[in-house]
Amino acid sequence: MNLSRTLRFLLFGSLYAAQGAVMSHFLTFNILYLGEAGYGPEDIGIFQAVLVVPFILKILLGMLSDGVNLFGLGHRKPYILIGLLTQAAIILVAPFVPVADGLGVYAALLFVGAVGMALYDTCTDGLALDTTPADERGLVQGIMTGARAGGILIMLVVGGWLAENLGWPAFFWSLVVLTLLPLPLVLLVKEDPGAMRRRPFQWSAFRAFGQGGVMLVALIGLLYSFSLDGVLTFLSDHLRAAMDVSVGNIGLLVALSMVGRILGAASNSWLTDRVGHRQSLLIGILLAFLACVGLALSGQVALIALFGLLFGLAYGYYTSVYAAVAMDFCDEHILASMFATFMLFVNVGTAVGQPVAGMLAENVGFGPMALIMGAINLITILFVFRIFRVKRPGVAAGVAE
Repeated sequence: MNLSRTLRFLLFGSLYAAQGAVMSHFLTFNILYLGEAGYGPEDIGIFQAVLVVPFILKILLGMLSDGVNLFGLGHRKPYILIGLLTQAAIILVAPFVPVADGLGVYAALLFVGAVGMALYDTCTDGLALDTTPADERGLVQGIMTGARAGGILIMLVVGGWLAENLGWPAFFWSLVVLTLLPLPLVLLVKEDPGAMRRRPFQWSAFRAFGQGGVMLVALIGLLYSFSLDGVLTFLSDHLRAAMDVSVGNIGLLVALSMVGRILGAASNSWLTDRVGHRQSLLIGILLAFLACVGLALSGQVALIALFGLLFGLAYGYYTSVYAAVAMDFCDEHILASMFATFMLFVNVGTAVGQPVAGMLAENVGFGPMALIMGAINLITILFVFRIFRVKRPGVAAGVAE
């Protein structure tokens, strides 16, 4: 890759920030947008699950990227460009699609936008895997997770104001601008095969998924996303319906959790490569459990703000260290494909967790739902010690426990 180390990190950060800006819509404002149109938690949960489907199929995008040098421009760059431009085009027209009389057209449109995001997300991960040394995996994942949280934070602060004061079209169009910001850096990329960790694509490398340690890593990803994204998805709706908080103030409160997520990612960048990935993963699991309990037992907005900050910190830390661990277990012949498979399990967890959390929130309330999800997340402790005792696939990862 022809970019310097600093510019490489800036590239990864800007791409993840663009993704985060749009994710603020998918995870927060879309719920409010549909809620204002009269849809309930169960309908919204199903709609949210549809948006996750392209991320479940990221394995196919990873295989395409690993195996096909598109137009001779490389295995990552052209796909990143296509994904960004697709996302921008879809968001540009989204506010013109009516939702009050049915979600079919709007859902189809956002589904295509989600495919674009999944494409450039997969190939950004692949490029990071291609170019990141083993002793910088925690650092690069912290940068990407923190940048994504930063993109979410910007839109939570600015987007809530835009939607409330200028209308939803202004909110959507601001997402288009943020989506296109990474384009200059992407255009500067020239992939150098000699500088990449990637090896020629081999179908036989997929046998690594038969290893017990690999499947346990995937299962951790499924359970943590099932529980944490289930809670996160309905936090904003809980504030709107149960506590009568305005859209603008909801944006500010959820933004506080994004500040925590940035702090969590920054802590991961500094700590994970120093203390080891096993210890760091345990820290993330315990922090997430405490945050879920705190949100479940909080009956005042001030306490929700406090534990929302802790939840964000735990989420950012946990997400970053999990991604670093997933990098450790990727075979170098199928880097993007294998990492996408780990993320597939993460996204399956999100897709299942959101409707389950919606049903629980509607039938037993937000607090009991958060307690249940926190307890499910705690189960992953059982897998952590096992995964670092088995042989890892591909070339030796070179990372201590």
